[in-house]
Amino acid sequence: MHKLPTIALAVLVAVTAACGGSDDDGAGAGGGAASSSAAGWTFTDDRDVTHTLDEVPDSIAAQSTIAGGLWEYGVEVDGVFGPLRRADGEPDPAIGLADPDDFTSLGEVEGEISMEALAALQPDIIVAPMWGPDTYWGIAADAVDELEQIAPIVGIRIDERPMDEPLTRVGELAATFGDEAAGEVDAARTDFDDASGAMSDALAAKPGLTVLAASGTLEELYVAWPPGFPDLNYYASLGMQLVEPTEHPEAGGFWETLSWEQVDTYEADLILSDVRGATIEQQIAQMPPTAQDLPAVQADQMVAWPAATALGYGSSAAVLAELTATVEAADEDVV
Repeated sequence: MHKLPTIALAVLVAVTAACGGSDDDGAGAGGGAASSSAAGWTFTDDRDVTHTLDEVPDSIAAQSTIAGGLWEYGVEVDGVFGPLRRADGEPDPAIGLADPDDFTSLGEVEGEISMEALAALQPDIIVAPMWGPDTYWGIAADAVDELEQIAPIVGIRIDERPMDEPLTRVGELAATFGDEAAGEVDAARTDFDDASGAMSDALAAKPGLTVLAASGTLEELYVAWPPGFPDLNYYASLGMQLVEPTEHPEAGGFWETLSWEQVDTYEADLILSDVRGATIEQQIAQMPPTAQDLPAVQADQMVAWPAATALGYGSSAAVLAELTATVEAADEDVV
């Protein structure tokens, strides 16, 4: 999975047997059947596992990005694992438009969930994004079996697909909770489509603009492989010219690792910078002189970027709008 850097220069952005019964003969990832009625509730997740309960789930636990997405549609998530607030106390981008106080934290350190708090919550389902066919974001591999004893885990696959696909899946999940939620999904989708069109237009107007997404620590630089990340994958589909590392990551990887002495290996007009660990100013101050001298840094075109954002159309539309403004203001002739 992705690394959580001390100096972050990147976009990251960004599941199993139901207690009431489950079936592995689902409709398939990205288009699973979903429904809710007086007769019960069912949803096919991105592992092709069909979860079936006697009633619509009343209590939900979810990873932050899922919780933020469901919140947009009026679906209440009771317990959240993953970040809720940044170090300065502001809401973390992972929960999007939601207020941290809307949720009960089950643990904000990645991969660490309070089993006691989760068991006390008694959720009907646990919802988590997936990086790969069997890796849950925010759930340690050795904790999966224990969680499944508490509630079925519903998985939404996010890697190696454009972000509109997991957004659609979260919207489909929300719609199983009632017509009101389905209506909110439709309205937010319109805003997202409009924001996507504006981004595409801005990129078309800057055909020479090249963009680098990377991450790093004090010792190493990681260049992102754009097809692996849902946001980068989607931006590329809108026309963004993203730098791809020549050394393809190993199976399941998302980065090419470089030393800071190799920081000029790839040229870019614009750098997308993950600010979870530090502000842009703090990052630049900690970078070696060779990195500070990069054309994009000198041109003030290393920009703050939310590394992981809520899987909701509304919050994604807001992210797109901010990035569109960045593209419109950027100089495409820096390198």
